[in-house]
Amino acid sequence: MKNYLLLLFTLTCFNHAVGQDKAIAEVHYVFKHINDTGKRDVPQKDNVVSYLGENSYYYTSRHDQLMQKDIELQKSLAGFAGNLQITINSTPILEHYIIHPAAKKTKKIQGISSTFDAYLLDDTYQSQTWDIEPDEKQIGNYNCQKATTNFAGRHYTAWFTTELPFPFGPWKLHGLPGLILEASDDKLEVVFEYAGFDKLSSPKPIVVPDFVLVSTPATFNKLRKAFQDNPQAYYASLHAAGKMDRFNQFYGIDYSTMQIDFNTSDYKPSESNNNPIELVEKK
Repeated sequence: MKNYLLLLFTLTCFNHAVGQDKAIAEVHYVFKHINDTGKRDVPQKDNVVSYLGENSYYYTSRHDQLMQKDIELQKSLAGFAGNLQITINSTPILEHYIIHPAAKKTKKIQGISSTFDAYLLDDTYQSQTWDIEPDEKQIGNYNCQKATTNFAGRHYTAWFTTELPFPFGPWKLHGLPGLILEASDDKLEVVFEYAGFDKLSSPKPIVVPDFVLVSTPATFNKLRKAFQDNPQAYYASLHAAGKMDRFNQFYGIDYSTMQIDFNTSDYKPSESNNNPIELVEKK
């Protein structure tokens, strides 16, 4: 465990606004990924969001926020005696991105076991060349137009609306003259379904979270291998470094007074990953 701690302590925390841009709206999606082609009926799922600024956007998971709200609701109920019932119905994505097209910059935030042991890594900016087609349909009361592109080994169809003039979307998909509300590849192995759009009551900076550590690919790969080889020792190292305290504080969990029961009976996706989202290496 000392080796894991040494790696953790040599990294630095990071909280940096990308060009001081601020999110003024957010678009929600349900993300589905057939990560195992042998088990197409049990895709991984997550509730994701893109926070939209004037010049950049931040694509990340809503898994933690939704679970936090569920825990807060249970704790507020009359008669709560410390027994939390947590239903697991999603797999939080571990790769989050802040993308700034005008500056051609991408910041990649990648987790290992969760979004709370995440690391900032250098990444290459990628964009798409879109073909805008005449087909139209309505999504969430917005008039949308069809666009297609080949990207990272897949052929994608996206539906965007100029009624929301943000040239952004889910994941790395962006560059259209309006917000992408829906996107999927031709095999329906990677799908982003529209789940809502909201204007923020007050702008908030698009920043890398302050618990994220700056890392290098070599160091990150060592930590990820440590987790894969010995999860128990890895979690012990996170606890010793104080990162598990941040996790528990976010959720409002106190293990000295609470008992947690996890229900996963209705969500059992494959843990195999023979079908990555990106089928070709980026250049």
